[in-house]
Amino acid sequence: MTSTEKEVEMGRKLARRVEHELPLTADEPLQQRVQMIGERLVAVCDRKELLYHFAVVEDKESNAFSLPGGYVFVNEGLIKAAASDDELAGVIAHELAHISARHAVKRYESSIGLQLLQLATLATRQGDAVRGVNIAGRAAQLAYARGEELEADRLGVKYMRAAGFDPKAMLTFLEKLQEHDREKTHYLPRGFVRPQYALTHPFVPDRIREVKEAIFGVADYLDYLNSPQ
Repeated sequence: MTSTEKEVEMGRKLARRVEHELPLTADEPLQQRVQMIGERLVAVCDRKELLYHFAVVEDKESNAFSLPGGYVFVNEGLIKAAASDDELAGVIAHELAHISARHAVKRYESSIGLQLLQLATLATRQGDAVRGVNIAGRAAQLAYARGEELEADRLGVKYMRAAGFDPKAMLTFLEKLQEHDREKTHYLPRGFVRPQYALTHPFVPDRIREVKEAIFGVADYLDYLNSPQ
């Protein structure tokens, strides 16, 4: 089993590589906003032994991702897409849940450690506008399994409630991103076409259904029809 100390060291090294490729935004109020939301969620999460780090990176895409050991990165583009602190908290809570449940560490222990390292190993000669897409492309190799995504959403709803955020905002933001993904597709090698958000956060229809069940205790009939089996 990977110790907490090893997990933190792994995350620290990955975070350094990410920050080398994706500059942190100079907008200090924006950094503070994400930090304050993150701290409220950390106070109610299931892993309080970690020292969490929240950072906003210069990238126009609507995306966010987490690394082992307590590192959460949010793109500027996603913050602009969020209509409120509650919607932004929904995204951060989901990423925090991945860390709390040690999803990345479990995948590392399942012989995906090399791919995890590749997440932050990018070509330094590429322009800033391309780097965020490349990180998402690397992360596509590590896309969490369906069960892990749904568990992160269930925990995220729990953390939002406990921290005083409106959990329904997680649902509205998922629906917003799903609609955005339908309008904007990105062409990948071998003829595949997939939305950008789905690169790192697959199973969006399933996630919408899961969040509805976590909030209301039941989902719509159409949610089951739209969820791939």
